[in-house]
Amino acid sequence: MSNVHERLRRLLFLVPYVSKHPGVTVEALARALNVSREDLLEELDLLTCVGRPPFNPDDYIDIYVDNDRVYVDLDQRLFAPPRLTAGEAAALAASAELLRPATGDALRSALQKLEGIIPPAALERFRGMYRKIDASAEAPEALGPLTRAILERREVTFDYASPGRPSEPRQVRPYELLSHRGQWYLQGFCHTRQDARLFRLDRMEALAVTDTAFEPPPNARADVPNPARSRTEASVRVRFSPIAAPYVKERFGRDARPLSDGGVEVMVAGDSERWLTQWVLSFGGEAEVMEPLAARAAVARAARASLG
Repeated sequence: MSNVHERLRRLLFLVPYVSKHPGVTVEALARALNVSREDLLEELDLLTCVGRPPFNPDDYIDIYVDNDRVYVDLDQRLFAPPRLTAGEAAALAASAELLRPATGDALRSALQKLEGIIPPAALERFRGMYRKIDASAEAPEALGPLTRAILERREVTFDYASPGRPSEPRQVRPYELLSHRGQWYLQGFCHTRQDARLFRLDRMEALAVTDTAFEPPPNARADVPNPARSRTEASVRVRFSPIAAPYVKERFGRDARPLSDGGVEVMVAGDSERWLTQWVLSFGGEAEVMEPLAARAAVARAARASLG
């Protein structure tokens, strides 16, 4: 039996090939795939288990052998091209803009394709929202080389200035990047401290990717700072609907106060109006600033501006 990659390649080839050549014989299909008849029949059995949620009987790929010939009946929803609302497309475009420093021009064609699947009636609306996307302040140039270092599992070096301390050289095994409250962070193992650390990207200087390879430990996930436990005094009360409540409970833990309607409420730091408005608006109407009035008014202004 070939490896997993080869098997996945065959499975991805099988369905469109049989769909284009209905009634192809088992022998001919085995030759096209360069596998034995027994291996092909095993792959066909596996494909009968492939489908899409909610996995009702009609949601599975119906691929079968009849009189030693192979046929496939696909769930018609698998053929349906994606259709996005202007808001959904703008959310994808905003995510792409945020990642642009790490991807270079790789996202250009994806953004062009994104416009191609937006219904014509929503296209102008999308373009209006896209023109207002400004992710430049949250996408430091270090994002690109750090992303490559994480993917290639190579250590990095940089000079890092902690608050109240002079800059010092660090050599780090980079595990994960995350964006939190308008700041990008790198989580990794610091050789200088001999421990896991979280580094702010805007405090790095002279970043370099080395040739020293490493193997990350399993479950190397960052301990995301909790805004409800920020050193800055939590002063903004935000209420979330029952729809958003599960995510907020997971994110804030015991700092999320349950409400009688199934929603939750949290207190967060309000020292950054930019972060607060972006964060609240990212919940798409499922979050509301209750107090203070100044923060509530700031979010309302940002919401009106986003609507044009």
